[in-house]
Amino acid sequence: MKAYTIIKTTALILALITASITTAAAISCDCDDICVNETGWWRDSGAFNASVVPIQDAMNNASSGDIICVKAGDYNENVEIATAYLTLAGEGADVVTVTAASDDHVFEVTDDHVNISGFNVTGATKNGAIYLNEADHCNISDNTASNNKRGIYLEFSSDNILLNNTASNNDYNGIELYESSNNTLTGNTANSNDYGGIYLESSSNNTLLNNTASNNYYYYGIELYDSSDNLIYNNYWSNTNNAYDNGVNTWNTTKTPGLNIIGGSFIGGNYWSDYKGNDPDGDGLGNMSYSIDGDGNSDYHPLCPPSSVKGDLNGDGTLTPADAAIALRLAATGAHDDAADVSGDGAVTSLDALMILQAAADMVEL
Repeated sequence: MKAYTIIKTTALILALITASITTAAAISCDCDDICVNETGWWRDSGAFNASVVPIQDAMNNASSGDIICVKAGDYNENVEIATAYLTLAGEGADVVTVTAASDDHVFEVTDDHVNISGFNVTGATKNGAIYLNEADHCNISDNTASNNKRGIYLEFSSDNILLNNTASNNDYNGIELYESSNNTLTGNTANSNDYGGIYLESSSNNTLLNNTASNNYYYYGIELYDSSDNLIYNNYWSNTNNAYDNGVNTWNTTKTPGLNIIGGSFIGGNYWSDYKGNDPDGDGLGNMSYSIDGDGNSDYHPLCPPSSVKGDLNGDGTLTPADAAIALRLAATGAHDDAADVSGDGAVTSLDALMILQAAADMVEL
């Protein structure tokens, strides 16, 4: 009887172990092909694989075309991506942080058609946090890169898309391209970097639009060095030194109806925080070109904020009798405002108030 009880108990234990193994081998991956968390990785309906470098191990076991989903958490890795047609998708830059385990990159991509999105990457003090090294046709989107040597760095890499990334508070440049061509940079933010916001060297035929670079320190918001045939328009530049270009590049597109980066109704050139021109016809584009430091390049359609409409003294973007009343008050007190001197005689008088009132009624054009 005792032997029977032992045998029965042993059989029960083996059954429980078998059930446990079966359960472990049937973990679902609810996002795509491979799931990763802080302690390991698994394929959909596959076994859990414990790992101290789960993103890299998932990469090493992935096949071309796989989508790897990284769950919220904090990871410490230097990840090498050497398989084409892979997608690495974090749950969001606000919840997935990958810190470089050494001072090298966080993600280095050395093959084509790789997508990376949804990560906060930091701690890459030797190179770029996201580093495309001879990698083409990649999409890098919705990432945050801060406290690195460079935020996002492309070297000998072409036909890539950088979309809606934030590369701020880095030691060198927020975004840097070296000998990289035919890339598109759209909707990126590169603020408060120690060197510059966006830097291109020996790179051509790139398109930059809807990007923002503000409060970058030692050099420029955007710098093009030995780079030509790039198109830069509808960006927002607000730095002590906004731009440098020693090549031959295009800094505006043809005036086109459409919402621009500062809310105006026409797309043309870029917004420059130190632009000195105004907008006499109220189309949101400046009346004189903006000169780029370097070798004679210009933005011929610089964007003007609505408040720069000539005679718009209350900053509401249009001319109304309220603006005429402000001009009349200035004239009565003897105060001066260049924006109110629409007659251009060096003084604010009742004539200026009358001209603004007539312009508000579409009787004259300032």
